[in-house]
Amino acid sequence: MDLQDSPAQTRLGWARSIISQFPTSPEAERARALIPNLEKQVAVESIGSQWRYQRNEDPMTGQVTTGATVQSTNKHNFGSPYSGPQNATLALRRHPRHGNDVMISIERGQLLCRSYGDCPVRIRFDDESPMTLTGNPPADHSSEIVFIPRYNTIVAKLAKAKRVRIEANIYQEGAPVWEFDVEGFKPEKLK
Repeated sequence: MDLQDSPAQTRLGWARSIISQFPTSPEAERARALIPNLEKQVAVESIGSQWRYQRNEDPMTGQVTTGATVQSTNKHNFGSPYSGPQNATLALRRHPRHGNDVMISIERGQLLCRSYGDCPVRIRFDDESPMTLTGNPPADHSSEIVFIPRYNTIVAKLAKAKRVRIEANIYQEGAPVWEFDVEGFKPEKLK
C-alpha cells in the first residue's frame, strides 16, 4: 500500500484488505491513516473515466473518425413494450463525410423527432439556464436517436461542465430528463 508507483485504487484495496485481515496489527493502523489520502487520490484519478473515446478509420475515405460517449447516471423505466430500466447515451462524433455531430440515444422507445415537425431538445450545463434546440432525426428514420445541433457550442460547454441534463420528448412517456456526469471530458481526443 506504500508503493507510490501503483494506482491509488490498488493501494486502497490493499489497505482495506490489511485492515479486514489483520485489524489489530501496526500495519492496519498505518492503513487506516493512509485511507483518507488514497480515497482522495482515487477520486482525482477517476475524473473523466466515465467517458469512452473511439478512433476508427472510415473505410470509404481512409480518414479517421473520432467519437466520445458517456452514459446517463440515471435510468428511466418506460411502459410496455419498452419496459425495463434504461440509460441514455450522449455521443459526439467527428466524421470525415458526415461532419460533426452531437447525439442522444435511448436503448428502447421512440424519441419524438420527425422531419416534418418540431423536435425540441432541452439541454442544461451545470446550473446554467437550459437551452432549447431543435433536434434532427437520423437519416435511417430510427426512433431511438436524435441529433442535436450546435456541435462547437456543446463541445466548448462540455469541456467546462461537470453535469449535463438533457430532456427530449418520448412517445407516451412525456419528456424525461437524463443526467450525465461529464466532468473530465477531453475535447482534444476528438481531433
